Amino acid sequence: MEKKKIMVVEDERIVARDLARQLTDLGYDVVATAYSGEEAVDKLREVHPDLVLMDIVLAGKMDGIQAAEKIAALSSTPVVYLTSYADDKTFGRATLTGPSGYILKPVEKKQLQITIELALHRKGIELNLLKNHARIYKSMKGMIEAIAETIELRGPYTEGHHERVSRLAVAIARELGLTDFQVEGIELASAIYDIGMVNIPADILQEAGRLEGVKLTMYQTYPEAAYDTLKKIECIWPLAYIILQHRECYDGSGFPRGIKGEAILIEARILAVAHALEDLTTHRSYRNAVPLNEALEEISANSGSQYDPNVVAACLRLFKEKGYRFN
Repeated sequence: MEKKKIMVVEDERIVARDLARQLTDLGYDVVATAYSGEEAVDKLREVHPDLVLMDIVLAGKMDGIQAAEKIAALSSTPVVYLTSYADDKTFGRATLTGPSGYILKPVEKKQLQITIELALHRKGIELNLLKNHARIYKSMKGMIEAIAETIELRGPYTEGHHERVSRLAVAIARELGLTDFQVEGIELASAIYDIGMVNIPADILQEAGRLEGVKLTMYQTYPEAAYDTLKKIECIWPLAYIILQHRECYDGSGFPRGIKGEAILIEARILAVAHALEDLTTHRSYRNAVPLNEALEEISANSGSQYDPNVVAACLRLFKEKGYRFN
C-alpha cells in the first residue's frame, strides 16, 4: 500500500524533527517540513500532501490558523492542529477552519496515529460521497433533459426554452451566493418544472396567457400534478417541492397553495423569476415577445408582490451590470 504523505508545520526545529521521526516510524512519508505558515502554503503547492500536521502557534506574520485558512482555499487537504495550549478565542478561531483533529503536545505516538488515521478515513469517505454525488447528478441530469425535450415538443414553448430558463436560474442562484447543492437542484428543476402539463389539453396550453374560468383552474393544477409525479422518485434534491412552489407569489397570491414569502423555497422563488422573464421575452401563439428592457421593467414592477425582491435585484444586476444575455 502506498504510504500517506504528511507535511509537518512546526517552528521549533527539534519538535519538528521528533514529529518527522515518529511519523516515519508509523509508516507515513514525511514529504515536507515547514517552519512558518508562509512556508507551509508555498510547499503545499509543491508536495501535495495527504494531510498537514499544523502547529497553531507559529512565529512570523501567519500563524497556523491563518495558514490553514489559506490551505483550505487552495485544496481539500485535511489539517490536524498541534497545540500545547490555546485560549478560548484562539480555539474558536481554529474551530472555524474545520480542522480534521487536534493533537496535544507533548505528542504521544499512539494518539498521533489514531488522529491521523481518523482524519484520513473521513477524507476518504468525503471523496467517495463526492464521486457518488457526481454520478447521481449526471444520471439525473441526462434523464431530465430527455424529458424536457419531450415536454417542449408538446407544450407552448419554443425549442431551448428550458435550457434558457435553467441557465438564468443558475446565474441568479450564483449571484445570490447559494450553495453548489442548491444550484444543482435549481438547474435540474428548471429543466422539468412543467412536467405537470403533459395531461393538460394542448389547446389550453396554447392559450396559457389568457385563460379564465374552468380552463384557468385546469391550467393551475400543473405544479401539483408535477409534484405528485416527482415525489415518487427518490432524489437528494427537493425537485418536487421546488416545482410545486414555482408559481407561488411572494405576497401569497399565487398557486397552487397560496404560500408566501420565505415559506416558498428560495430555489422556487428564483425559478419563478427566471421562468417569467424568459416567457416574456419569447414569442407565444397568443402574443409577441416583449423587448428585454420592458420585460425587466415588468419583473421589477412586481418585486415584492409576485416576486422575491432579492431575487429580482440579483436578476437586474446580471442584465444591467454584468452583461448577462439570453442565447
